[in-house]
Amino acid sequence: MQSPLDQAKKLLQAFIARRRLFIVVAAIVAVGAVFYTFFIPKVYEAKSTVFIERNVIDSLMRGLTVSPSMSDRIRVLRYYMVSRDMVTRTLKELDMDSDPRYREPAQFEMLVRRMQEQTRINLRGQDLFIVSLVDPDPSFAKDYINTLVTTYVEENLSDKREESYGANRFLTEQVAHYKRELDEIEDKIHEFRKETGIYSTVTEASVMAQIEEDEAILKSINGRKTQAYATIKTIKEQIGMLRDGLSSSDLDTLADFGDPGAGGDYLIDQLQAQIDELLLVYNDQYPTVVKLRAQIEELKKRQEEQQPVAPPTFEPQNFNPVEDPIYVDLQMRLNTAQSDLNALIAEEKELLANIESNQQLLRNFPEDKQALNDLLRERSMQASVYNKLLERVGISEVSQQMEVADKSTTFRIVDPAITASVPVGKKRILLMLLGIAAGVAAGLGAVYIAEILDNSIRSTDDLQALEVTVLAEIPFIWSEADTRQVRRKDWTAFAFGTVCFALVGVMLMHDLLRWTFIDRLIS
Repeated sequence: MQSPLDQAKKLLQAFIARRRLFIVVAAIVAVGAVFYTFFIPKVYEAKSTVFIERNVIDSLMRGLTVSPSMSDRIRVLRYYMVSRDMVTRTLKELDMDSDPRYREPAQFEMLVRRMQEQTRINLRGQDLFIVSLVDPDPSFAKDYINTLVTTYVEENLSDKREESYGANRFLTEQVAHYKRELDEIEDKIHEFRKETGIYSTVTEASVMAQIEEDEAILKSINGRKTQAYATIKTIKEQIGMLRDGLSSSDLDTLADFGDPGAGGDYLIDQLQAQIDELLLVYNDQYPTVVKLRAQIEELKKRQEEQQPVAPPTFEPQNFNPVEDPIYVDLQMRLNTAQSDLNALIAEEKELLANIESNQQLLRNFPEDKQALNDLLRERSMQASVYNKLLERVGISEVSQQMEVADKSTTFRIVDPAITASVPVGKKRILLMLLGIAAGVAAGLGAVYIAEILDNSIRSTDDLQALEVTVLAEIPFIWSEADTRQVRRKDWTAFAFGTVCFALVGVMLMHDLLRWTFIDRLIS
């Protein structure tokens, strides 16, 4: 097995021996590849530079307004501008769908895909991006890039405004919705409080204290009612006595005020009490007073004679209530007492109703209090959302005005695309260099293939590999003619290679200096 050094020596010897083949093949392939690049259709580049300008008012209003996130838009800019929808609309705006070359749907579809592949977006930070297109038609490339950028800028501004309008409209609708919800929950709370009587400050202890207070007042009212009933009964009896004019029924009426079996002294005391009461209003000459005194005298006389005391009798007399001030006074007192009694009865009914209501409230207090707390919690949540929405509506209004006036972030086309007069040369230069490399590779490949296909015996090693015994080795002796012939062939090959690679160098220089002589010659 040969060592790597021996193999390298063998390859070097083969390369030197077939150097003319290498030079010719490499030169022919390199010239052909480089010359072929001039027959490749020339392409022109159109590009536009767009600057993203953030207005100073955007910084001043930061925190008070909400603008669409520009970083998000820039993040998807590369994909959005080469999207199928964007490219299709741009091409249709250039009337490419009516071009005879692209009238068929399949042809137009191929054009759309080609534009998607060839359109390049180069982002420079967060404030600048460049849109470019390389195409054989410089006028089309310019129109396409300018239309694409203009469409994107206009649509971006329109989208920002639409987002602001949509957000404001949505927030306004939500504010109205939550306002209705808040009003409904307020009405529910009011109705619930009216039905149950539970308020935020009402507790079980306060309800029990109110019941105890009402019961104490009710007990006091019962005592006042009893007193009022007795007063009314007394006044009615006195009015009856006056109405009857102290007739034969007077003694029976007087007997109602005490025990008639007590004797004449009791009657005298009763009659004297009547006289004292009448003298408060009338004088001694009042007929009733005179009659009562006569009756007292009669009773005293009978007591002295030790005769049984019989009820005194009087002759009936006409009684006029209007002319009797005592009757009028008693009637007024009766009306007052009756009114007081009616007020006490009404107050008693009210207290009983309050006690019953409070007792019912106390029985249902845990459930009603929990239900009220749930309603209050729901109202608090609705009010919190409503207040936040109101705040957001104000921010949305300012944001909308900023977007309408283009006061936030704007796109400015600082360098629109122009019609390119010189084709893009960097790509052809690269192809030329690749062609030179291909020529060198082809020359090496030709040497290697020729070496493999050559089955001639060139050394004793080849004979030994065939197991042939070598008896002697006669060296090759070069003659002067053979030397001149080899040298002539070498110079011819070297001259051919030099010319070819010089031509390649001229072509490279032609493109590097952006000359167009060869292009015009080929055209």
